[in-house]
Amino acid sequence: MAATINEFKRGWKVLLACFLGIGVSLVSLVYYSGGIWIKPWQEAFGWTRAEIGLGQGLSTLAIVLGAPFAGWLIDRFGLKKVATISLILYACCLYLISNMNGSLSIFYALCILLALLALPSTPLGFTRVVNAWFEKNRGLALGISLTSTGFGAFLIPKYLTPYVDNYGWEEGYFLLFVIVMIAVPFIFLLLKNEPASTAQQVEKDIPKTGLNLKSAIKTRLFWKIGLVFFFISVGIIGLIPSFIPLLQDAGLSASEAGSYAAILGLSVMLGRLLTGFLIDRFFAPYITAIVFLFVASGCLALGLGGIQFALWGAIALGFAIGAEVDLIGYYTVKYFGLKNYGSIYGAQYSIFSLGGIISSVLAGYIWDTTGNYDLALKIGAGLLIGAVVLVLTFPKFPTQIQD
Repeated sequence: MAATINEFKRGWKVLLACFLGIGVSLVSLVYYSGGIWIKPWQEAFGWTRAEIGLGQGLSTLAIVLGAPFAGWLIDRFGLKKVATISLILYACCLYLISNMNGSLSIFYALCILLALLALPSTPLGFTRVVNAWFEKNRGLALGISLTSTGFGAFLIPKYLTPYVDNYGWEEGYFLLFVIVMIAVPFIFLLLKNEPASTAQQVEKDIPKTGLNLKSAIKTRLFWKIGLVFFFISVGIIGLIPSFIPLLQDAGLSASEAGSYAAILGLSVMLGRLLTGFLIDRFFAPYITAIVFLFVASGCLALGLGGIQFALWGAIALGFAIGAEVDLIGYYTVKYFGLKNYGSIYGAQYSIFSLGGIISSVLAGYIWDTTGNYDLALKIGAGLLIGAVVLVLTFPKFPTQIQD
């Protein structure tokens, strides 16, 4: 109990900075608002859902290629400077998107630029700081910091959906720009890269030991972890921005669809906190298996039973998004150490993001050819079950990680 109090007493400001940073990051504001723009862009520009999905796919491809380099930048220069610059440039890209004229080539270029500039201020960077400040309660601290995406997933669909419906998508994107710019000074003032050396005595594994990226990728375990989260990514990433149009296609109004998506956001928060709390106390692969079996059941229910299972589907999908990114960070530091966390996490995040490319385009293609997302939900459930089987083969965490 004393270790818990000490960790949170000395690290709460940093935890708050990470909470805010992740909350306004690409993976929160842009990702959870993705479904809001689909119908307005179809109506304004005549784009198909596959074309819109390709924009997200290109954005994710930029993340795949850029994540290891972004991780290296953070390992080399520290998160505070890198993330601050990243957030400002990311906000500028949001402003540019709000002024698009309907050219697909400009849209795709902005999607790529946005991803590259925003990448260092995603959980890739902020989870490294959390891992550096917390050890006894690492899972819970990661969960708390990433819970801010749940607030985004709750607030954005509930309030931004009707806002865009009333004032237009341009004003909606401009509002995202304003939110990021307001958050930047608070994040800069609160964020510290690592604890002072005296505080490090509280945590036994804070000294930066661990494998380098070259050594990590030679292990079978690195690729097992990558494959688990690749399956999860392909299975569910494309379903999240599709959730609002899925409900609207079934006859719900924008406000009703936004309310269900807000429930998904609440589930994101619950999923992150509960998963983080449990992995500090039980073997993390077992918790991972239970969580994603539940998510698979929600996908199957929605895919087979339709709109009457929207609540179950929202809760299940929220748990998936509430668990995956912090679990990648947790497994990275537990199996490979903190010394080269940014580079290794960046490589794992690239694999995860590659699955997101496939998922986004696949979901759009399935809707364009079948008129619904039922097949995408069923495929997602099957991939999640495959991830569960694989995660149960993970070994025990090493007690010491050699350089």
